[in-house]
Amino acid sequence: MVHEIDSQPSQNDEQTRAARLVERLGVYALVRTALSSERSLMAWIRTSASLYAFGFSITKFLDYLEKQQEGTGSLAGLHRLGIAIICLGMLGLVLGAVEHVQRLKKMERRGLPRVSLISLPVAATTALLLIGIAVLISIGLS
Repeated sequence: MVHEIDSQPSQNDEQTRAARLVERLGVYALVRTALSSERSLMAWIRTSASLYAFGFSITKFLDYLEKQQEGTGSLAGLHRLGIAIICLGMLGLVLGAVEHVQRLKKMERRGLPRVSLISLPVAATTALLLIGIAVLISIGLS
């Protein structure tokens, strides 16, 4: 009897492999990996907060210079640079959060116990994104 080899493993095979991996490494390895993922997201949060502060400082300093030297229009490009830096911080937050959530979902499929509905770093990321939007609005209104 000839057995055909599937090019795509079935979901049952993947679950069996995941169960064996959890047995071999233990759930603690998954927990350590989840905590490592949270630390990575918190590093993105720190980096994004720094980018926010830097971009906001640039734009406010340029606003100050423009008020001191009325009629100077050559600072518009630098003003846009400050806004771009803030947007870069927001993009980093979004990408870091997406990566974190995808990693947690993958580990949950492999047996990671779910502790809570939302993690603290994800909540902090959401709050910082709202702050970034508020910063952009405040820059636009000034």
